[in-house]
Amino acid sequence: MKNKSLLGLSSLIALAVAPAIAAADEPVDGEGTEGEAGDAGALPEDDAAPPDEAAPAEATSEEAAPAPAAPAARPGLTLPAGKINIAVNVEMNVGADAVAKPVSIAPDVSYGVNDDLTVSLVHSRFARTGFRGAAGGGLCLTGEENGCAKVYDNVGLEGLYTVARGPLTVAANGGVHAISLDAGFYSIKLGAKIRYTAGKVGVLTSPSVFVAATERDANLDTIWVPVIVGYTVSPKVWVAGGTGFKGPLDGFGDAWQLAVGALGTYKIDAKLTVGASLIFGQIAGGGDATGADYRWLQGWVSYTL
Repeated sequence: MKNKSLLGLSSLIALAVAPAIAAADEPVDGEGTEGEAGDAGALPEDDAAPPDEAAPAEATSEEAAPAPAAPAARPGLTLPAGKINIAVNVEMNVGADAVAKPVSIAPDVSYGVNDDLTVSLVHSRFARTGFRGAAGGGLCLTGEENGCAKVYDNVGLEGLYTVARGPLTVAANGGVHAISLDAGFYSIKLGAKIRYTAGKVGVLTSPSVFVAATERDANLDTIWVPVIVGYTVSPKVWVAGGTGFKGPLDGFGDAWQLAVGALGTYKIDAKLTVGASLIFGQIAGGGDATGADYRWLQGWVSYTL
């Protein structure tokens, strides 16, 4: 029965994410929240066109009037066509009796196939789930004796497809992830990213479900529902508070976890943004391993070209 259910769910996932198969992260210009569900930097403003050296002659009746300019695309969660975003995340456990156990560097690379579709190669827990309360993704630097499963043990391919733009922006999100290359844990992701902005305030959520495709006895189906409320202090400074719940679908009531934390970004220029976060990844939950002792610090650099 479980295998039949998985087959049905996998078929549904394939249909849902086909247009968007493929980490988030800075506020789009004019928007009040970071793309915490992706790390696409803000689109740089066009260079101002130089003034004409001489005023153009008035058009005669025989001359065709210039065509009206096409309206600018409304803000979305995907990269503009042809743009590349590189986000490098430094992840560190700063929990009780576990400082720097582990430390990792997790790069995420995204490409705008067109204005509505972005594909990404991701390593960070943030890009995968929308939560920053973790360490050990990508290149784990501190060894197995200090919290690393392996030096390199996870990678994912995701797609993000715009469904709606404007103050309420919606994108379908899906992909395939190697949760653990060493253990052979592979999962299919089905989710969405939703952002609502009102002035300088923005709310972002990126719910997702991971369905284990291999080793289902040990590789669990999981659910992740992060929520971020952000405020644009200035054109360069954005601050936010985050929360959300996560856990395995089977036995969720006994193993769910609630995360809380703070994060912020500073926009150095139109292409380069830096950020940092402090997250209590399991401040409460259904198990015993909860409380303020479980915390993670992250810093990141996001560059769009």
